[in-house]
Amino acid sequence: MKKINKFLIMGIILFLLIPIFGFSENKYEERDLLMGVLEETGATFSEGDISLGGTILDRFIGYEEIVDIGYTIRDELDIQYTELENDNLNTEMEDDYYWEEIVEEEGFIQLTMQGLDRYNNLVTITLSSYKDIDQGPSETYLFINLINRKQFVEINDIIVKVEKIFDEYEKPVNITTCVMGTYDGQIDLKENEKKILGVIKTIKGSVVEEYKEDGVLSFSLFTPYIEEHVFTGNNKMNLNIAIRFNEYEGKTYIWIGTPIITIGY
Repeated sequence: MKKINKFLIMGIILFLLIPIFGFSENKYEERDLLMGVLEETGATFSEGDISLGGTILDRFIGYEEIVDIGYTIRDELDIQYTELENDNLNTEMEDDYYWEEIVEEEGFIQLTMQGLDRYNNLVTITLSSYKDIDQGPSETYLFINLINRKQFVEINDIIVKVEKIFDEYEKPVNITTCVMGTYDGQIDLKENEKKILGVIKTIKGSVVEEYKEDGVLSFSLFTPYIEEHVFTGNNKMNLNIAIRFNEYEGKTYIWIGTPIITIGY
């Protein structure tokens, strides 16, 4: 299993702490919109990615409490795991379907667990707790990432479960969703730009920012079909589309995320 670098996780967690305005009662609608955009571009579905996270406690927690909370969340999400033979959480699991580790430093502790749920989604759970050495604010964050490489379905089930977890702590949860697709070979960026602009028009989208450099094409936009949004400057944004050619794999990748793409491209 691929481990997620703790600094990458921290970057995603920090994004998930950005307020997301608005609320959509049906995440299926967003999933269908993202999949519809992907299909309109002619790409083949490769992967679906959902990230959910935010603050759960306004205090620092220690080893025993972070493990207790982590294992409770793992069980609530039906993550497959193998019982540890000892108490050393820093030992990588031999089982192909599960691993966990804990990192402790001064004023910082982080527990990461990764395994498959009953839908064979790869789920990563990260609990991170911090305290200011000078007795400043302390917080504990929960970040959950789900990856599906077969069919981007049954996402509402895990979202509801995670929302209930945050409800128990009386805290809001921020959610980002992304689908990834591929084209065989290198696709002309100008051709793709026309195609994407056409799709943007069909969803009544307005381009807020765009980036074109070093073979990367990226559009940040706002569409009324998605209620959640973030701000970039004074502009609302709730959909991000990016394309890049992977020379090593000989494929062109496209990412479509809301409100932004939180996975590296």
